[in-house]
Amino acid sequence: MATTKTARAEAAEKTRERLIDAATELFAREGLGGPSLDAICKHAGFTRGAFYVHFQSRDDLIVAVVEKIMGGFIDAILVAGEAGADLATIVRTFAIAVKTGAFPFRGEVRPHQVLEACARSPQLHATYLSLIEEARRRLVIIVRDGQETGAVRTDLDADAVAQLLLALVLGTEIATELGVPHDASAVAENVLRMISPSPA
Repeated sequence: MATTKTARAEAAEKTRERLIDAATELFAREGLGGPSLDAICKHAGFTRGAFYVHFQSRDDLIVAVVEKIMGGFIDAILVAGEAGADLATIVRTFAIAVKTGAFPFRGEVRPHQVLEACARSPQLHATYLSLIEEARRRLVIIVRDGQETGAVRTDLDADAVAQLLLALVLGTEIATELGVPHDASAVAENVLRMISPSPA
């Protein structure tokens, strides 16, 4: 009996993930307002009935897509710091992601689409802010760890440093999408020089 419940739960999770993946692909091609729910379900290989088992509305699905894309990226960047790597590693890893085109999310929903959707959807806006706040909270801990080990200046407010780093991420996202020339590696190294007690 327990095995049957587990199998059902796993199948339900796979269905939900396939719907999110299908939506992500279609949103990347057509924008968040482009594909119909029927098109998304068809692309995932399911009916609308399957959709409504997992999501109450289109906004719920968009929130799930943004959580997967942003949350996954935040985890990928910050997990090294939480595992003991220093802040410099995180900053340089982000710069590499920008340089290689992995950020902003290659082949995914574009940043301007998410911001437009946030303006229309209070639910998505709240989720977006929650993801940013969670990233800030995690960065504050990493900055404080850096201050304790002597890698980050102790005269800096950890929360302000976290906010600065997030502002740079959001600015890089917009600059990249607009095609504004910038050198992420040079910015990263200069930021590290500003926050390090000695040259990074």
